[in-house]
Amino acid sequence: MKKQKKASVSSEQAVDMLVHNNWTASSDHLTIITPLTLFYKIRDEKTGKLLHAAVYPGAMSCDYQPNNAALHQHDHFELMYVLDGELTNKIERISYTYKKGDACLLNRNTRHTDIPGQRCSVVFINFHAQYILELMEKDVLFELSPQITPPGGAIHDFLRSNLQGEERFARNYLEFSSTLHSLAAPSVGPAETIIDQMQQEMVSARPGYSYLLRGLLLRLFYTLEDKTSFHCNFMRLDSSNEDFLFARISNCLEESHGNISRPELSRALHYNAEYLNQIVKRRTGASLLKLAGQYRLDHARQLLTKTDKSVTAIVEELGFTGTSHFYNLFRRETGMSPLEYREKNS
Repeated sequence: MKKQKKASVSSEQAVDMLVHNNWTASSDHLTIITPLTLFYKIRDEKTGKLLHAAVYPGAMSCDYQPNNAALHQHDHFELMYVLDGELTNKIERISYTYKKGDACLLNRNTRHTDIPGQRCSVVFINFHAQYILELMEKDVLFELSPQITPPGGAIHDFLRSNLQGEERFARNYLEFSSTLHSLAAPSVGPAETIIDQMQQEMVSARPGYSYLLRGLLLRLFYTLEDKTSFHCNFMRLDSSNEDFLFARISNCLEESHGNISRPELSRALHYNAEYLNQIVKRRTGASLLKLAGQYRLDHARQLLTKTDKSVTAIVEELGFTGTSHFYNLFRRETGMSPLEYREKNS
């Protein structure tokens, strides 16, 4: 988050401007007045104090306040993005851990709370239902250029379906995590860049800023929908923490085509390799190594039937220990050699 000149209004006044009904002993329902807001929580590494920063048109106000861990809900959508460190996000009764580069898009009226960890920096982007509905329906580019494929993707489908009252999305939320490709890239990703631009535009409030904010929010959606940058999972509100982790394990295995070691997966997901292996065993009956091998063989089948790559090239690409080893595994799995499989299925 870029540093800005502190606004003359107090943090309490800023919150009053943004929240109609704050957390109280008798009410846990939040309502934003402005159609789009940004709210930051930043844990001071030295003091452990939590900085709250409210960003609204023309100014930004911040103050150190204790974290309110009470479950709450709101009548707008909320996109949470972890900028640094880690955060525990409790949705209904179940707690999930989010790391730097992870995000969560919550439905309206979903009971939740967040507990920032050490060195945590997180932004909450809140937007009204009507604001996002008009935004998706009035993209000028697509109105003027009907030959271009209309925007779509997990976020658009999720929001549209929820706004239309489809039951299958009523008890779901979206969670995002960085792909293996993104984790290997520079530390500042495209999503962080867009969020920073949104914050600067809102604070500066220069002519045209409201239009730029609309475009940046859509661009942020498209960035999170980019499968080369983020994995996205539909999760039910009653999903367990194990459901959450198994979905992420599956994402990594699919992206790498199974060519990923236990230590690599452990580093990517920030969990002990044996713990991840136990989750896979409970879900599939197979070890993590065995499941990864199945992903590799599945991709080998695709390469054999959809490309003209040689068996040697496929063996090297998927990280098999040697051609003989690959032939033995393939024949045991399919009952035929790789070349016989190619000839039969091409």
